[in-house]
Amino acid sequence: MPTLDIFRLSHESLQQITNRRSDIIQQWQHYWRTRTVDEVVCRYTKGSVRSVTIVDEEYPDRFRYLSDPPPVLYVSGNEHLLNCTRTLAVVGTRSPSEYGKARLNELLVPVVQQNTVIVSGLARGIDTLAHKLAIGNNGKTIAVIGSGHNHIYPKENQGLAKTISQNHLLLSEYPPDVVPQKWHFPERNRLISALGDLLFVVEAGERSGTLITVDCALEQGKDVCALPGNVGVSTSVGTNRLIQQGAKMVLTVDDLIPS
Repeated sequence: MPTLDIFRLSHESLQQITNRRSDIIQQWQHYWRTRTVDEVVCRYTKGSVRSVTIVDEEYPDRFRYLSDPPPVLYVSGNEHLLNCTRTLAVVGTRSPSEYGKARLNELLVPVVQQNTVIVSGLARGIDTLAHKLAIGNNGKTIAVIGSGHNHIYPKENQGLAKTISQNHLLLSEYPPDVVPQKWHFPERNRLISALGDLLFVVEAGERSGTLITVDCALEQGKDVCALPGNVGVSTSVGTNRLIQQGAKMVLTVDDLIPS
């Protein structure tokens, strides 16, 4: 099948390939109908964003096995990272404690130095710290965003996103002009967990959105590990509960090596 035929598939064919809801398929097709394929491809080619469809060879195998794989990925940067072989997904609270920051630095730097690619979501807090630790220690990182490339969220991470898009990999399932919506972020979490060999939860409250990524990882058959914390600290309630429920406790760097 030619690469661009994905844009011309029927509603039923797209739903069969991707297993996505009908309303999501309609949104994709509306976007594609209001722009010609040549216009879309030309615009992305002129810029730094490239589309990778599910029928392309470089489409990551990790996504092909999802129950709802995105039919098109919009990527910028080092596309070889789409199918890298050693990855760690890192997620956590947007308001980390000093303890969480210190332990993340202590544990993640050696992992990065072992040529493990760090995957996260460019959110405030733990995500941002994880990306910066990878970059600052000559490693590689993948940011999976919940918006189009032209609408980076949060805005204070636009500079970080630019660095990632130039030297690492910035990835979205949403076309570049799509603005962030609340439901985009839990939806993209399945891609973060899918890209990781292992999911590391650094800090999370009892009702943290981070736990959605944990659910995705478990559905995908991925191992989950968590940083233990003080039982009296709100940002450790979620991680301590995960450990109680069977997640691997992270005490040393060796605990972040996939089994």
